[in-house]
Amino acid sequence: MLLPRILRPIAARPAPLSTTFTRIVLPIRTRCLSTTVEPSESITEPIPPPPSSSEPATQESPGPALSESPESQTKKPLALPYFIGRNSLNNFSVYHKNKRGGNLKLTVLKRGEGDLLALKQDIMEALQLPRGDVTLNSVTRQIVIRGHRKLQVLNFLYTLGF
Repeated sequence: MLLPRILRPIAARPAPLSTTFTRIVLPIRTRCLSTTVEPSESITEPIPPPPSSSEPATQESPGPALSESPESQTKKPLALPYFIGRNSLNNFSVYHKNKRGGNLKLTVLKRGEGDLLALKQDIMEALQLPRGDVTLNSVTRQIVIRGHRKLQVLNFLYTLGF
């Protein structure tokens, strides 16, 4: 005969209340809005020895050659009027979107900051798109591109150095 539910023995024991919960604190990544690289002041160029009187004076001094070489070695990124942020997984927010029953395919670029009109113009030039295919939603600050062009947009962003 079956016992009522209240009278049945409990199969699992309850967890003891003495267990303490630990909270893990992870560091928060900060976003760098600067796209320029400042040279480090700790790196110094070696000072050439003063020319001695026994060496001929026709030799070129190594001073100008050394000052030109660090400038040619360091490649400074472009100072762009816009910035594209990344999401919490360190990816760009570029998404495919289907509308009108899948007949209209769109690509949406989110997390843009700064002069988005300049970004729109650069995307149109880089992807060789007509003017009507790239629009800027000024309310949501998103750039909407006709067609599924996620890989092309990501390639464009990577080549800019974001």
